[in-house]
Amino acid sequence: MDPVRVPQKYPGKRHFKGPHKGEYSANPLGKNPGDVWIIPNVKHNHPEKTVHPCQFPVELVERLVLALTRRGDLVLDPYMGVGTTPAAAVVHGRRAAGAEIVPEYVKIARERVAQAVSGTLPARPRSRPVYVPSPNSPLVKRS
Repeated sequence: MDPVRVPQKYPGKRHFKGPHKGEYSANPLGKNPGDVWIIPNVKHNHPEKTVHPCQFPVELVERLVLALTRRGDLVLDPYMGVGTTPAAAVVHGRRAAGAEIVPEYVKIARERVAQAVSGTLPARPRSRPVYVPSPNSPLVKRS
């Protein structure tokens, strides 16, 4: 769980009384991710967009790779499309294997895995919020 933890709302919060007084009241590495993952899909202006019609973002696979595998493990994607899963696996020190029947997608997948190895894979950072309302938005609380 540790690799996919999300930041705490109050990271330095400690117990103020009782047998655990002074100790952190939560895991200092962050909290467990929630049941709902808010990850934007890959549309025309997404940095990862390729020719694949139903491509999913690296961020989606990253959480699974980090939560379910260890460094050096083999990640298999039998329907790899344009190589999102192998690219995410390689970025995080895993080995990857995949299969695809469309030659154009295989070519793109090889390019993306090579970019992942070199550290130049275009991907949306996991830490970037999906939506930040503008100051004039009706969703922003004003005092």
